Amino acid sequence: MFLTGDAAHVHPPTGGQGLNTSVQDAYNLGWKLAAVLDGAADVVVASYEAERRPIAEAVLGLSTALLDRDRRRGVRRGRDVSQLDLGYPDSPLTVSSPDREKGVPAGDRAPDAPVIGAAGLPTRLFRLFQGAHWTLLGYEVDAAAVPVPRRGLHIHLIGPRGDVRDGEGLVRGAYGLEGGEWVLVRPDGYVAAVVGRDGIGAIEAYLDTAGVRIPR
Repeated sequence: MFLTGDAAHVHPPTGGQGLNTSVQDAYNLGWKLAAVLDGAADVVVASYEAERRPIAEAVLGLSTALLDRDRRRGVRRGRDVSQLDLGYPDSPLTVSSPDREKGVPAGDRAPDAPVIGAAGLPTRLFRLFQGAHWTLLGYEVDAAAVPVPRRGLHIHLIGPRGDVRDGEGLVRGAYGLEGGEWVLVRPDGYVAAVVGRDGIGAIEAYLDTAGVRIPR
């Protein structure tokens, strides 16, 4: 049995987080259930509680804190109610990179950025992420290092010889990438791993566990 949204708790309406939490719970659980039914390891669906329960607990605390503020001087809603800063750094599905000193860490929400796509047309990273697939971004990588295609994985190479160009350098800036690095983005838009040019083997092992397999 899995509980989503406000099915497992009661809190004052001051937070106004019910819809956001419900949608994110459902999407988080949905792709994981589909993956496990398709052969992924049980750790994938088991990560639902590890990732989302702390969020639910934080929502309860935020709603109560806002109610207390409202009683004293009126509610002032800030960025903490946007749910845009949520992340899963301690998730069993997050490959930590302790040696990274800049850019987005694994477990954070994948940033958006404008890019140049096919035929020189402008697009955005969020458009590339949109859907129920995994996304692997290779930043100025050697074409020989590109992994074998897998069902449910979209691979985009960013660079002069890739299918996507970082015209303004905003992808490099947002992700803190150097040439040869890879970023794996989950179906729900969170960064699963950021690895260097020697880490593509770890990415492929991760995808095996997540049920993203090479077609036979």
